[in-house]
Amino acid sequence: MFRLKLVENLLSPMTKNRSDTQPIGENDRILMERIREHKAALVNQRLDIQNPDIIRPDVINSWLRSYNNGMDPYFYIYGPVLDKYAFQERQHRKDLLLKAADPYICQMEAMLTDAIILLSDEEGAMLRVIEGNDSLRRQNERFNLVPGSVWNESTVGTCAHCISLVQGTPMQICGPEHYFEKYEEISCSSAPILDVNYNLAGSLSVVTSSFSKQSAQSLGLVVSMAWAIQNQFQLALENELFYLTLQATDDALIVVNKNGIITKANLAAQQMFYHMTQSLIGNRIEMLLGEQPLIRSVIESGRAVNDAGIIIDQLHQKLQIRSVQPLNDHAGNNFGCIITVKKIDRLSRPKIVESTPKTPETRFGFEDIKGNSPGMQKAIELARRFAGSDANILLQGESGTGKEMFAQAIHRYSRPEGPFIAVNCAAIPENLIESELFGYEGGAFTGAERRGRVGKLELANGGTLFLDEIADMPLQLQPVLLRVLEERKLMRLGGTRYIPVNFRLITATNQNLHELVERGLFRSDLYYRLKVLRIDIPPLRERAADIVELAQFFIGSIADKQGIPRPKLSDQAALCLLNYHWPGNVRELENAIQYAINVCSSGVIQPQDLPEEITFGVDFAALAKNDAVSDTASNLSLKEIERIMIARALEQTNNNISEAASLLGMSRSTLYRKIKEYDLLKN
Repeated sequence: MFRLKLVENLLSPMTKNRSDTQPIGENDRILMERIREHKAALVNQRLDIQNPDIIRPDVINSWLRSYNNGMDPYFYIYGPVLDKYAFQERQHRKDLLLKAADPYICQMEAMLTDAIILLSDEEGAMLRVIEGNDSLRRQNERFNLVPGSVWNESTVGTCAHCISLVQGTPMQICGPEHYFEKYEEISCSSAPILDVNYNLAGSLSVVTSSFSKQSAQSLGLVVSMAWAIQNQFQLALENELFYLTLQATDDALIVVNKNGIITKANLAAQQMFYHMTQSLIGNRIEMLLGEQPLIRSVIESGRAVNDAGIIIDQLHQKLQIRSVQPLNDHAGNNFGCIITVKKIDRLSRPKIVESTPKTPETRFGFEDIKGNSPGMQKAIELARRFAGSDANILLQGESGTGKEMFAQAIHRYSRPEGPFIAVNCAAIPENLIESELFGYEGGAFTGAERRGRVGKLELANGGTLFLDEIADMPLQLQPVLLRVLEERKLMRLGGTRYIPVNFRLITATNQNLHELVERGLFRSDLYYRLKVLRIDIPPLRERAADIVELAQFFIGSIADKQGIPRPKLSDQAALCLLNYHWPGNVRELENAIQYAINVCSSGVIQPQDLPEEITFGVDFAALAKNDAVSDTASNLSLKEIERIMIARALEQTNNNISEAASLLGMSRSTLYRKIKEYDLLKN
């Protein structure tokens, strides 16, 4: 609502009783001169003005405020202009207002070819500057009035829209009524735009080069258009506030219309049912809850239902409908209902004995990570310690070292009840990754699904988001992710509202992020945000003590999965595995064992059963010289294999303890102890 004022206090005396086509006459010039004299007397001599027929009190008060701001009416001051990034931020903050105003501004632009149309925010920053012709464009250059200009009483003195912003009322100002003389005959009609709580949100103005082109109808047009914009703006805000209200609960809230079609759903509802559909909007409520006569009864009777238990068999979970509230207007007309659903427990399932609960998206816990080498034990210990914190974790390691296994284990330790959402940034085309991460509203771009799509960041709410190959995230998308991490909210592509999110972020890379930062290929601010806690996962070639243990584990798990007897690993095959450099790390070892199991025919994995690249160039005769190595299975114990590997490492490094320890992935003190234990350095 606009504050009530008499129309005569809104219209300039220059435009009263005249049409907008009447040229300026002698009486107009006399009136203009009298206004200038009054302004000069007020500013220079501080004389009181008691002539409301010529100078309105609102104008006098604005002159006084301009004077008190230190302005000289004969020395024009340009309004400041926001820099590019500050202006973009202002536009982003005023997105709902701009979307409400733009269609009406387009209508006005078609109607007013000899006028400038302005849309400002509540601080006077110009969001839209529409110039009707080249002449007006040149005129505007005199005042440097451009998008991003900040025009209010403290920057440019008395103007129509400045008074509208101060008083919250429509206003028309012509020629010398402006504080600065430079405005000459320029005239403006302005009206404020208010939000749903009647706070000032901005102003709409129409500016002409002469008050001969302004009239009472000019102000009426601006007021009606501002009112129309305000209605659309307030409607959008009400929808936004309603959406935020839906989000302000842990319960799932679903709004359906009279036909049982879902029209709105909060994030808790989307997460509860995301296994069934990526977008709830547009689906029938029966798809989620099955046939529920009580929901139909609420819609038909208009009476609420509370505390009804239902079971959703397809999700294998028990839900409780806490309430079904009808959506009735003040006249009792029903438009649907809002359903509150809460998950209360799980149905009975076969018991699985494990140290931590698994979510459907995870397979691994800390107990599943194999390796007793010092480097691996350190990585596991750090992961266990970091899992108790909510800080971001960066997993650094070569491809195939098990980074996702670590991420899943951390998730199962820290947020076992929430979802685990994994995204490989390198596997998604660059033009699709933004929509994949942030989701989009229906019709956001060509080819978009009609009902839109929930992004991975939303799906991860309450759980863990794992971004693998983070170094491959496009540079232009990195500040958007950084903003989500800082503000804990996101906006879908084509969306108009922020969606709160709360997830644990784990990232992984096989590249040197610090080096990429120095080369300008990765943002430093995002890098430091990601590496709050860092875990380095050692490559398999630095974990010689783990190779045979992992091979035996894979033999058992793969054979059991295939339903075949477990083959044995021959000593020569074990030494081949120990001798190989494993560029593909643990993943390559698992694939090699899978191959060997399917190739071997004697129940014993021999060197010839391994992939060729593993045995290429291996001198089996030389290997056999180190110790008696037979072609039968398991003649060498792990200790014997360890002794052979230590001996080979010492031989390769000319008995350099530091280099050999590094090669074997063990500390110097451990190596000294084992050398003594195996009596390897004989004098």
